[in-house]
Amino acid sequence: KSRKEIRDQILAKQVQLKKHEVPEGWSLEAADFVNKLLQRKPVNRLGLNGPSEVKSHAWIRDFPWEKLRSHQIKAPFIPSAKDDNFDYRQINANDAWNEANAE
Repeated sequence: KSRKEIRDQILAKQVQLKKHEVPEGWSLEAADFVNKLLQRKPVNRLGLNGPSEVKSHAWIRDFPWEKLRSHQIKAPFIPSAKDDNFDYRQINANDAWNEANAE
């Protein structure tokens, strides 16, 4: 699916990653995590009851949160402080939001 198709589906109806659509290399738990975050209705969305609900999901349940908080985990990617790390390829010149909010 293209980005536009996904965006249109999000705006029009509930998006759901189906088993046959799960990207290669993803676990079913990862797909379930994404599906629960993409719930249109906030009452159905993962995290409604706070961050502990998100942290207890099967996909990230075993993540070492305390090590992250105490800076014991090294980041897998650290952007250069000298270079601009904004990805200009992500700008959509035809996006109505950009046009409506242009100064």
